[in-house]
Order: sequence, then C-alpha cells, then structure tokens
Amino acid sequence: MKKILINTCVFGMLLLIAVGCSDKLEDYYIDPNETTNADISKLFTNMLYNDYIRPTYWDYRTFKMEASAKFSLYYGFGVANRMYQPSAGYMEDRWEGFYSNGIMNSYRSMEQKYMSLSDEEQINNEVFMQLGKIILYDQASELIDYWGDIPFSEAGSLNLTNSLGMAKFDDAAELYSTFISNLDEINSYLSTLEMSSSTSGQLNAQDILNGGDIISWRRYANSLRARLLMRISDYDAAKAQTELTKMFADEATYPIVSSNEENILLEVNPESSNFYSDITNALQELSFGPYAGDYMLEDVMVATNDPRTDVFWDAGSGGFVGVPTEATTNEQQNLANDGVLASFDTLTFLYNWNIPGVIFTSAEMNFIKAEAFEKWGGGSAEEAYTAGIEESIDFYYSLNQNASVGTSFPSFAREPMEKPEESVVTSYLTNAAIAYTGSTEEKMEKIATQKWLHYFILQSGQAWSEIRRTGYPELNLPVDPTTGELPPSRLLYPATERSNNGANYAAVASKDTRGTKIFWDVD
Repeated sequence: MKKILINTCVFGMLLLIAVGCSDKLEDYYIDPNETTNADISKLFTNMLYNDYIRPTYWDYRTFKMEASAKFSLYYGFGVANRMYQPSAGYMEDRWEGFYSNGIMNSYRSMEQKYMSLSDEEQINNEVFMQLGKIILYDQASELIDYWGDIPFSEAGSLNLTNSLGMAKFDDAAELYSTFISNLDEINSYLSTLEMSSSTSGQLNAQDILNGGDIISWRRYANSLRARLLMRISDYDAAKAQTELTKMFADEATYPIVSSNEENILLEVNPESSNFYSDITNALQELSFGPYAGDYMLEDVMVATNDPRTDVFWDAGSGGFVGVPTEATTNEQQNLANDGVLASFDTLTFLYNWNIPGVIFTSAEMNFIKAEAFEKWGGGSAEEAYTAGIEESIDFYYSLNQNASVGTSFPSFAREPMEKPEESVVTSYLTNAAIAYTGSTEEKMEKIATQKWLHYFILQSGQAWSEIRRTGYPELNLPVDPTTGELPPSRLLYPATERSNNGANYAAVASKDTRGTKIFWDVD
C-alpha cells in the first residue's frame, strides 16, 4: 500500500489571498516534528491539513472502510473469519494519527510557542489557539467515540514542556463535559473578537478551512457542541435538553450550520494543485470489491424510491442489486464476476478527486434538531426532519455535479446528474416508510435512519457512533462464522499503548474489551 505523497505545489486556490502555484506547502504550515521554531499560525494550518480530516487513501483504506464503514453496513462484504476484527496495526495508525503524528502534537507545539510570546504577541495569536481548540475537541471526541477513555490532559507533554512523561487516561464522560463547556466559551470569545489588520490577514492566509471567516468558526463550534450534547442525551438528558433548547431558541447568540452554503467542509482543489481527494484505490481495494450491500441499497433506498440512489450507486447489469448478505461467498463472487452488482457511483465517489473533507453539514444539524424537538419540544420536529432529508439530497447531488475526475477515470463513467424534480422528492417524503408519522419511537427510528443514510462513507465514524447510541437502523449484519461475533462496542487500545504506557493503561485495562460500551451508549 501507499501513503499519499504531498506535492509541494498546493493550496493556491484554497486561500483567500492570491498565492502562486510556485509557492511551497511548507510556506503555509510547519511540521512540529521537524522544527522547534514553529509559527503558531502555520502549526494551526498543519492541524487542518491532516490525513483524518481531508479524504485520503490511507484513512479510507486502513481505517474507515475496515472499521466504522463496515460496522455501519455501508457496503457489501463476504462473510469471513474475524471479519469484525480490523488490523490492530491499522487501528494503531489511527491512534497515532491523533497523537504523535497529528493534531495533538501540533496543538501542544502551538501551546509551547504561545507561552514563549510577549503579552501583546499572545493577544495577536489567541485566535489561533481558540480555533485550534475546536479542531482538537472535534478530533478528540471522535477518538473517544472509538475507544472510550483516552490520554488527553497530559498527552503531548514532550512538545509542551520538553520533558518526557507518560499520560494518564482521562475519563471519557468528563472530557465530553469539558469540551461542551469550552466550546461555549470559545463561541463567546469569538463573538466579541476584534483583530488587528495584520492578524486578520494572517488568519485569512492560514485558514484553509473557513478562509478566516469567524462566523463560520462560530457555526462550527456551536454545531460540534450540539452534536456532543445530542450524543450524551441518553446519558445526561437534563444537560442535553437544557443546553440544546437554549441554543436552538437563540441562534443569534449560538449560530449553527443552517444551510448547505454554511457547511463546514475542507475543500480541495485538484484543478490547480495536487491537493485532492484520494480514495479511489481505497474503495476499489475492498476485500470483496466496491459493491453495495443489499440492506442499504435494496431494503432502505430502492424500496422507498430514495432520490439519492442514483448518486450513491452505479447500477450493475442486474439493476440496483446489492451483495446478498445471506449468500455464500462463492455465490456473492459469481454475482460480482457477472457484473450484476451495483457499486459506488463512479462520479460521486469512486473517481471523484473533488470530495471535500466533510466536518459538519446542515443535514446533520436538522436531524439533531428533529430529535431534540421530538424529545423536548421547542420547534417542529417534522419540519427539521424534512429539511434534513432535502438538504442531504441537495448535498449529494452537488458532490456529483461538482466532481473532478482523476487520471484513471473510465470512459464509461456517467455524466453529472441533474437533481430530481420537486415532485420526485415530494413523493419520497410522503412515502409511508419515510413520512414523519407513527409513534415517537417510530419517528426516532426514521430520524436515525435518515442520519445514517446521510453520513454514509464520508462520515462513517459519526454513523457508527449514532448506531450504537440509538440502536437504529437495526442492521442485518452477518455473524462471524468462527467467533459468532458482530461488530464491537468499541475498538481495543493499541498494543504499543499497553506496553509503553503500562502503568496508566492498568487503570483502564478492565474496560479494554470489545463489549465495553462507550459511556454515552446506555441502552
């Protein structure tokens, strides 16, 4: 396998200020592993230019597709021994991708540099520290959702203090609480922020996510906070209800992502640089092939005439047919060999170099609102649910229409697709299986299922978390023929953490099982 090689001629069209393609990547970020004289703003860019934010071959091939996407039944796969036990080495790569090789390392380097600055310089760089926290909390909460308790408060001590120390494992629930509280404070700070022209210009140049737009960062912080609050809504319903109700009742104070135009996306630009999505091979190298599973495609999408079917999948010779879960491996392989099966859409996903890093979308926010309103009132759950579906449809058709194809794009691939007529969407929304009707539990199932459909492979980690939290959709996952296992409740800690951080690991060793639930998974 390969890891994506970073060409030094990147970012030109991504920055709000004009930058020629001859400028080098290292002019915009600094690898904290290679220098002790790092500029805070460039370390901030380094946090964003991360293999687990932008869509990369390595992330999809070794982690997303083998763990969270498989556990969420987002594609068809053959029944095999230990099929729900992903490579321990690859899982460790993801762990280290946050710590020594990634976002934690960069943020601790920012803190180290910040402490060495004068009071005036600290004021000028405070905005980078606060925005960096949003990214740090986002990625750390995802790590919690995979593993549970994680090293955080003491992690990265070498970068911060120049002294080597082993980090304790912080309680996952307490970390969530800290993130939720601090994100509120960050929103307050940003709402009153006044920057000098030089600081503003520097932020515009270095912010490859939101182009220096503070309101977009406030939407990011508040939307992430809403996600975390809903994630704990069964664990601490009172807190979730109080805080979400307050936020949704006052969006002037708590701006959130409210339309696709406000989505938080790390845009790539393959037309003018080599900063592009690189997941083609990752999807093609799936053990069975880039094929749909029968449950998602046939039982959920085709059965309800889902308008997203055409932009999610390319039909095979058998039409929209997925890998039969109950078939033998030989039967499944014969269907693949005969070209019967539907596969990931060639333009939307398989050969699309223009897929952004998806961080937060308005569809997700509407589904959070729908669940909150259904549980606690404060707004129309049906309107939020309907808006979520409509925004999701628009989002995926936009990905298809704005696709930029790679050099290996096949001549038989389809042209961009027009969004379906309004009548088609209306028909879908009024389908008995989709319409916002039924008991409260049936409505909750519909919200969760639509959120699962929307996340798809681009946010499979969020999907797996929601499946564990809500229990929906009820996936017909095949059982491991050897162990009788289904997907785990969490990932196991890396072997290197057990061996290198043994004293601290001992405190969480009893939780290090496949069956131990993350704290918010209370059912």
